[in-house]
Amino acid sequence: MADVIAEDSQHFVAIDMGSNSFHLVIAREQDGLLQVLHKEKRQVQLAKYLDNQNVLDEVAIDNGVQCLKDFSQRFSNLAKTQVKIVATHTLRVAKNRQSFLKAAKKILPYPIDVVSGHEEARLIYTGIAHSQVLKQKNIVIDIGGGSTEVIVGNEKRAKHLASLKCGCVSYNKRFFINGQLSKDAFKQAILAADKQFAGLSQVYFNQDWSLVLGSSGSAKAITQAISEITDNGEGITSKNLLILKKYLINIGSIEKLEFEQLDERRIPLLAAGLAILISFFRQLEIKHLQAAKGALREGVLYELAKIEQQDDIRQRTLTSLAQLYHTDANQANKVTQTALALFEQVSKPWGLADYRWLLEGACQLHEIGISINSKSHHKHGSYILENSDLPGFNQQQQQMLALLVGNHRKKLNYLSITIADDSQRQAFTRLLTILRLAVLFNLGRTSNNDQQITVKAQHAEFMVKLPQTKRQQQSKHNDLLLQDLDAEQKKLATIGINLSFK
Repeated sequence: MADVIAEDSQHFVAIDMGSNSFHLVIAREQDGLLQVLHKEKRQVQLAKYLDNQNVLDEVAIDNGVQCLKDFSQRFSNLAKTQVKIVATHTLRVAKNRQSFLKAAKKILPYPIDVVSGHEEARLIYTGIAHSQVLKQKNIVIDIGGGSTEVIVGNEKRAKHLASLKCGCVSYNKRFFINGQLSKDAFKQAILAADKQFAGLSQVYFNQDWSLVLGSSGSAKAITQAISEITDNGEGITSKNLLILKKYLINIGSIEKLEFEQLDERRIPLLAAGLAILISFFRQLEIKHLQAAKGALREGVLYELAKIEQQDDIRQRTLTSLAQLYHTDANQANKVTQTALALFEQVSKPWGLADYRWLLEGACQLHEIGISINSKSHHKHGSYILENSDLPGFNQQQQQMLALLVGNHRKKLNYLSITIADDSQRQAFTRLLTILRLAVLFNLGRTSNNDQQITVKAQHAEFMVKLPQTKRQQQSKHNDLLLQDLDAEQKKLATIGINLSFK
C-alpha cells in the first residue's frame, strides 16, 4: 500500500461487517471513476456466536474489533479519506450490539450504520449495477451469514426488495449439527427455507428473468464446488445443485469435505448455503444462476463517492411516503420553513450541521399518521415509520425519524426515546426541540413565517425572542402563543431542555 499512501488523491473506504465475513474495500477517484486499490476479507462469523436469545458472545465482539483494528492500519495514512462502515443482520438483531459498537468506535472513529434488511438489499443491487451490465428483468439472491436478500431490478434500478431470515451460518448451526450431512438435515433446512421464500410477494414468482444472479461468497463457493464434481460446464442449475447435494450426503460429514478451489473456511458453510439455494430454485422456478461481480461493499463505496446520490434516494423515499399517506403539503412546507429558520440560528452552537436533512424529513412527514387518526396522529406516524422500508435510511436514522415524528406534539413519551449513543441522543433532543417549536408556531394551520423569531441556544438553554410587531398587532394571538410556550417549557424540561421566551 506504500504507493497508494504517497498519492494525494481522494480516497474512499467501505467496510461491510457481515454476519459471516468482514470486507474492506479501498478505492480512489480517477478521472471521475472509482479505481479499486485494495480488497480484503476476514471471516469473523458473528452469527456463529449469536445465541438463541440474540445475545452476541464476547468472543465475537473481540474478534470483530480486532478485525477492524487490522483494517484501520490499511488506510490510516491515506490522504483525503472518506470512510463508510455498515453492519448487517447479526448486529441488526443482537440485543447487546451497543457493546460491540462502542468497542468498535474506540478503534475506528467513524459512525457504524446498522442497515435494515431492505436497505442492505438495495445496496447489494447498487453494487452489482455498478460492477456489471444488467438487463431488463433481473433477480438477485444474496445468501449472507444471517439473512438472505432477494432483489428484483430493472437494469440499474432496484424495484422490489426482500430480506429473509435464513443464512448460511445460522442454518449451519440449526440443521447441520456436529457437521453431519444427512438427507434429513438437508430436508429440514430446505423446508425451513421454503417457508421464507413462500412469503415473498407475487412479483418474485413465475417470471421470465433476463438474468438471475447470486451475490456473496455462497454463490461463488457453490459454483466452484459444482465445477469440481461435474464436467458438464453448465454452472449453477437445478440439476447440478441436486448433484452437489447428493455428493455432500455421500461424504456424510463436513470434516471430510475437500475442495481444491474452495477456501477451507468457506467449506463448513457450503451445505447450508446449498440448501437455501435449492429452495430458491424450487420455489421461484429458477433455471440457471450466475455469480454476480459486485456486492454490498461496492454499493456502499459508490454511494460514498456520490456516484449515485444518496440524498436523492432519501428524498424519493420521503416524497413517496408523503404522497402515500396524503399529508398536507402546504402545512408541511410551513413547518419546514419555520424549522429551518430556527435551525440556521442554532445549528452551529448546537452542533447540528449534519442533521439538517433529518429535520427536514421529520417536518415533511410529521403529519403522516393523520389519515389514520387525527387525535393521536403522532403515535400512528411513528408506527408507520418504524415499520416501513425506508430506502436510503440506515437503522439508526430510521429510528430517529420515527421518534421525532412520534414526539413532535403533546406529552413527550420519554420512555420511547431509547437512543443508546450519547451524541445521537443529544442531537435528537435538540432536533426535537426545534421541530416541536416549529409545529407550535404553526398551530391552527396559520403561518407566522412573515414574522422573524429570534432564537439562541447554548448547551441545554434555548431562548426565544418574539418580534415586537407581533405583540402590538396580534395581541390576542400572542397571548395564546405565550400560553402554548409556557406549556411547552414544562414539557421540554422533561428531556433536559431549558426553554425561555419573552
